[in-house]
Amino acid sequence: MQTPGCTVLKSLIVVGAFALASLPVSAQRISADAIENGHFPQALRGHLDRSPERSIHRLRSTGNQAGRSAGVTAARHTAPPRPIVSPFFFPGSRSGSVNYGFIVGPDPFSDREGASTSVKTFLVPVVIKVHQVATDFSVDANNNLILTGIKNQDATYDPTQAAPACLGKTNNVPFTLAVQSPVFQNHHWVFGGTDLGDTQYPDAIQRANFWDATDRDPGNYHLHLDTQALPPVVIDFPIGSGIGLPQSSAFLNYSACAPSVSVDFNLFDEYLNYIAIPQMASEGVNSGNFPLFIAGNVIWSDVIGELPYYEPEAAGYHDFSLVDPAQTYGVAEFGDDHVLTFPDAEVISHEVNEWINDPIGVNVVQAYNVNAEYNAVYDPTGPVYCQVNYEVGDILDGFDMPPVKGENGYTYTLQEMAFFSYFYGGPSFGVNGWYSSNNTLTSDAGPVCNLM
Repeated sequence: MQTPGCTVLKSLIVVGAFALASLPVSAQRISADAIENGHFPQALRGHLDRSPERSIHRLRSTGNQAGRSAGVTAARHTAPPRPIVSPFFFPGSRSGSVNYGFIVGPDPFSDREGASTSVKTFLVPVVIKVHQVATDFSVDANNNLILTGIKNQDATYDPTQAAPACLGKTNNVPFTLAVQSPVFQNHHWVFGGTDLGDTQYPDAIQRANFWDATDRDPGNYHLHLDTQALPPVVIDFPIGSGIGLPQSSAFLNYSACAPSVSVDFNLFDEYLNYIAIPQMASEGVNSGNFPLFIAGNVIWSDVIGELPYYEPEAAGYHDFSLVDPAQTYGVAEFGDDHVLTFPDAEVISHEVNEWINDPIGVNVVQAYNVNAEYNAVYDPTGPVYCQVNYEVGDILDGFDMPPVKGENGYTYTLQEMAFFSYFYGGPSFGVNGWYSSNNTLTSDAGPVCNLM
């Protein structure tokens, strides 16, 4: 997601067993005018996803070394992980030339009959601890949104615990609901009258995406996520790096059914890269599989050095490890606060499908306006942002599939996804000749996006 902003310099901090130095990040201060002009609560939620700025990473772990070394040593004595990605080559009509990239699963353009694969997927709950809580919002002299009533107070946000205030007496454990969602469990899918069968949502998306990609065996492409839940990762954010958000606000006139928390985006990502993921080698996590970290009502933000400003960045993201660039991973919230977070499985569906189609975010396409559909429906005078990678969720932020009732009886929110043909050019070989999974996109991205 493209985010305008400026660069600020973070001061050196020491956090527990590791140090984080000199972190330039993109500031995203929220003007109260944006909220008054009808963008509440969208402005408070931040982007649905974002990628870390890789140039900032300088963290070195000085603790937990024994555990990390043991995991790495064990991994060295096993066979190399089998690659989970395949290259693709495609003569796209938008570019007028051959395009290439990498996709999770088999090459959809090969003539191999019945192309299918299974990827081990580790689902990891994330428990967040912070030691500051804000009680309301206000604005500074420049009309930028700030947090007020900040006090030192311990707070824990644990998606493995029941959340009856928002979710009721049953089906009320966010992480359990995430695991039981149609992203990972079978559901019967029908897109525009075409029966896609019983499968997981990402598999249904890929079947529909490449329905007629090879002009043989329509709908015979498969990608299955073989899931396994792991014990929670617990991250303790020191004062100044994470803060509990107001559960209700007299200033913004809202009341949420559950508390939410804002944590520093880059500090969190550093912890995953250098501590959490290497330690999970002993659990079998490696570049031949996919760990997905699932939090509850968590917003990844600019926090370090920015308080009291509230600068939300993302509800999730997917990327590759700095320790092993072949290792991909994802992060997503499962929200239930109804105000500051996106609903239930919407972010998970976004991140998993984007990871599958563009595992590290570098599959280049002809530039397109990533705000095109959102502006057309919600904000006709909104800005144009040109984006140049094959991210199947970004173009449809704000657009969901019809509600999906899971086997557990819970009704899930899943985001609509754009198809390959939207980015690389028509005519579409997607199911029904569509360009997205709910037919919101009715043509490809068209002429190259140009801000000039």
